[in-house]
Amino acid sequence: MELHFTTLGPLKARRAGQELRINRARDRAVLAVLLAHAGRPVTVGEIIDGVWGEEGDEAPDRAGALPGNMYRLRSALGGDGNLLRHVGKGYCLDVDPALIDRTVFLSALADAATARLNWQPQRAHELLTTALGLWQGPAALDGVPGPFADHERRMLAGRREEALRALREADLSGAGPSAELRAGAARPVLRPFQLPPDPADFTGRLAQLAVIAELLTASGRTQSQVVTVTGPPGAGKSALAVRAAHLAGPDHPDGQLYADLHGAEDAPGYLAPFLRALGVEEQAVPASLAERRALYLRLLADRRILVVLDGAADVMGIRPLLPETPGSAAIIVLNGPAGQGSSIEVPVGPLAPDEALELLGRMIGRERSEREPEAARALAAACGHLPRALRDAADRLVRRPAWPISAVLPATVPGLSAGS
Repeated sequence: MELHFTTLGPLKARRAGQELRINRARDRAVLAVLLAHAGRPVTVGEIIDGVWGEEGDEAPDRAGALPGNMYRLRSALGGDGNLLRHVGKGYCLDVDPALIDRTVFLSALADAATARLNWQPQRAHELLTTALGLWQGPAALDGVPGPFADHERRMLAGRREEALRALREADLSGAGPSAELRAGAARPVLRPFQLPPDPADFTGRLAQLAVIAELLTASGRTQSQVVTVTGPPGAGKSALAVRAAHLAGPDHPDGQLYADLHGAEDAPGYLAPFLRALGVEEQAVPASLAERRALYLRLLADRRILVVLDGAADVMGIRPLLPETPGSAAIIVLNGPAGQGSSIEVPVGPLAPDEALELLGRMIGRERSEREPEAARALAAACGHLPRALRDAADRLVRRPAWPISAVLPATVPGLSAGS
């Protein structure tokens, strides 16, 4: 009998219509991570980061506890020994993604978007109605702990609201009625959640995170707060901004808007997707920049929104995208200098050597980096302790597990050259 999993509400597993008991909250948190990667191996590090996060040193041995979680899950789910397998340095839940409501929901939304592009409003309406009908509660993974489950809840809630908006547009086009839509249409402004996933292997930057958190939550402001993150290429500016935005989420409960500008000179053009994310129908988006800006500010009035703008060329060119009300704020990742008096600047440089070593260990596995400590330190130094260069080097090592760390070192490093 096939297993069916529901995550759009309480996390449940069923076989032949009978619910299987998974009593421990941590076991359900582990299962949530595995279900999101069904059929693919998930590393131990990814599971630990998703279930426990960055708990203090007093936390139990998480790597040591994980086999116990897996044993209980295997017992609860039943089936043969291949259902939940230990694969390399991780685990794989070998279930059909089509039997997981999360996967079916996201797939239906993608198919509905394709149907709209192909001028098939009735099909789009049917797909959206089916997708929204999968929800069995107000929140996904209800009651499941851990940072991964928190992110999934926010992401899926955002996608649900996007689906409601698209369904409303389909109804207005005459594609059909929707009771689900009418229940959600009372709110004139949606709560967008557009942030990329919280970087699972984010390391260091505690001082910068503290500064940004203090700036974003400062009381007594008469206008919105704007923080710019600056630094050399490859220093991890974007990861810092996304991490800070996730941490600031509770202080901005009305949503988070995100745009990767790629240095675009026409940054105000991103006002249209921002307006759509806030619930404005496509045909109602104003044509002129001034009208879009006015509507944008009106929608953000009396709301606490966080706007993250990545890859901006300068602050002046993106001013139309910035909120103005005191409760809202913006984090800008600049490709160049912030400029005088434009905002509060948070500079980002190379990681500290120990932080660079920690990041490398998270990416290639701590056991591997501890096995070659001198080569690991040399590689971190050769990368200038910059996250992007470290990620590039780690990617080569991850794809070649038999290589020693020294294999990716420049030949100029004394005593630790490539192939040594």
